[in-house]
Amino acid sequence: MVIGNLYILNYGPDSGWGTSVVLPPSFWAGGTYNQGTAVAATWNTDGGDLLLTFSGTISTLGIEGEVRLSPPADNAIAAQVSVTTNGTVELDSRPGEAFKLVMLSSMHISENNWDAQSAFAEAQTYPLPESGWIIDPSVNGTILGLTGGTSLWKTNAPTVEIVLAQAAQITGWVTGSGDPNDDNLGLWAASDEVLSDWSYTITTKSP
Repeated sequence: MVIGNLYILNYGPDSGWGTSVVLPPSFWAGGTYNQGTAVAATWNTDGGDLLLTFSGTISTLGIEGEVRLSPPADNAIAAQVSVTTNGTVELDSRPGEAFKLVMLSSMHISENNWDAQSAFAEAQTYPLPESGWIIDPSVNGTILGLTGGTSLWKTNAPTVEIVLAQAAQITGWVTGSGDPNDDNLGLWAASDEVLSDWSYTITTKSP
């Protein structure tokens, strides 16, 4: 389901809630980080699929998106996402984070308290630090995700994977925190320039 600018899923009755996906792009411009906006959303069905559409404006950039959600199967559920932009914005020079196409938002505050236990990009797994960069420098690829599981805080948090239709800069950041209600972990795919369109698949599955 969509809550504001976030898209959250679990894979079935045994799944806990965990990582969410920031659907609209986020970007740095004029020294300001722009993330989140009011969106208009609609939904309907198309065969067995649920079709969600959303639109809004972030700074001077208009956005439109579509999420096609297929029925769950084999302890997994998948959604196809496409996003387009219109308008212009002058991005700051921030390699690996200037224009984030999609971001996974989660929590990891200690070895035993987390919604996500590790990150992955392509075929590589990355441990999550107490604070700081997860992948430095960023890697170019099409696959990124956060691995769930069971911690003292959460039972059966899902693993969330994103597969991009085109390669992007993959990296992420952990902000040190002691609050398990704090989404202090972000993993994203970015570009150095504003893109007019892109697409990806989200899969939420049993870890």
